[in-house]
Amino acid sequence: MTSGPARPPRTTSRTSARTTTRESGRGSARTTATRRGSATAVRTRAVPKAVVDAGPRRQARVRAARKDRWSRRLRRTSLGLLALLPFVALGWLLLASPWLKVSEVTVDGTSRLTSSRVQLAAGVPAGTPLARVDTGAVERRVMRLPAVESVEVTRSWPSTLLVSVRERHAVVGVLDGGTWTLVDADGVAFGTATALPAGAVRMQVPDVGPDDLATRAALAVLSELPKALRDRVAVVRAPSDVAVSLQLRGGRTVVWGAPGDAATKAAAATALLKGSVKVVDVSTPGVATTR
Repeated sequence: MTSGPARPPRTTSRTSARTTTRESGRGSARTTATRRGSATAVRTRAVPKAVVDAGPRRQARVRAARKDRWSRRLRRTSLGLLALLPFVALGWLLLASPWLKVSEVTVDGTSRLTSSRVQLAAGVPAGTPLARVDTGAVERRVMRLPAVESVEVTRSWPSTLLVSVRERHAVVGVLDGGTWTLVDADGVAFGTATALPAGAVRMQVPDVGPDDLATRAALAVLSELPKALRDRVAVVRAPSDVAVSLQLRGGRTVVWGAPGDAATKAAAATALLKGSVKVVDVSTPGVATTR
């Protein structure tokens, strides 16, 4: 048998076609991938552009919010300052204005002391703001005057300082040479005089003073006497705190002893003084003697 011409193997064509198809498919895949990648790149580039576009608006909102906060703070501060303004004005009026300054220091309640002496002791210069005057300090300065028993200092607006004084009252006097030392009910020696004031009696004690026991005993006996007997006393003597005696006008004497039992002693002394006696001794309660 005669053999014909050889045919090319079909397998090769099919293989080539398949290879071409696969390559074409791969190429398409690359193209698609490239396109997808390209689209992705475009989308990626578009994001920063959007952020840049939103930045000014965000900054504007931040500036507006900051401005609003400062405005609210400014309003609160302004309102606070306005609320304080009346107090500042009042403080200036009281402490620094020329209208509410001390123009006069008025003194009342004095008889022995002069107003000028009390004013000098008060030590408040004219022109001092009335609100700044330390009334307690003024009272302490005035109390240094021996004749002052108590004092009260008050403001009288708009420009007067009032000093109300209570002077010590002489209950007894101690004669030293030709001068009387005046002593009040507390035993405080506060002044001198050339004559014993009305109502005061002479006192004889070793050492006059508020802390002296004899002085305190003599004053205690005088304070507890009935008025009828007290008005007859000319001299009270107390060599000690338990040996008080009373010299009456006319020369008779009542030996009182220590303070206390005033009602019993006074009743006995009054009854015995009706007789012609020189000395009545009631120093022992319940037992009265005469001589």
